[in-house]
Amino acid sequence: MIHEKTFILAVDREAKIVMKGNAGKNSRQVNIDFEFLIKEKHDKFFRAPIGLNHPKYWKLQRLTPEKSQLMQLVYSGISKKHLDEAVKEFKQFFGAGYIFSDAINVAERVKTLRGIRLTDMSRRLAMAV
Repeated sequence: MIHEKTFILAVDREAKIVMKGNAGKNSRQVNIDFEFLIKEKHDKFFRAPIGLNHPKYWKLQRLTPEKSQLMQLVYSGISKKHLDEAVKEFKQFFGAGYIFSDAINVAERVKTLRGIRLTDMSRRLAMAV
């Protein structure tokens, strides 16, 4: 099953969390895979937060898949509240009685995830445009 949740962030950016999970026929275990995408105001399609032109691209290539996925999450601008909301919806689709796990253990590793923060100055600039 695939679940997509889109959030509108404060700086003319949309962030999408794509969660994929599948349970075996005789198993109550569901493994969740995450994908984090963003779309700026001028973009037509969603893309990865760290692309070829991003300063951290080459660092991302050297990391393990789990750590690179966490780095994509941090640079997407998604907050812990958004992530928890998307995971809660995903779990509701499966219903009670399932055990959920993910390879990167997102809930434990992103306790301080804050998303995009705006200063008063940047908020005024965004309102003026």
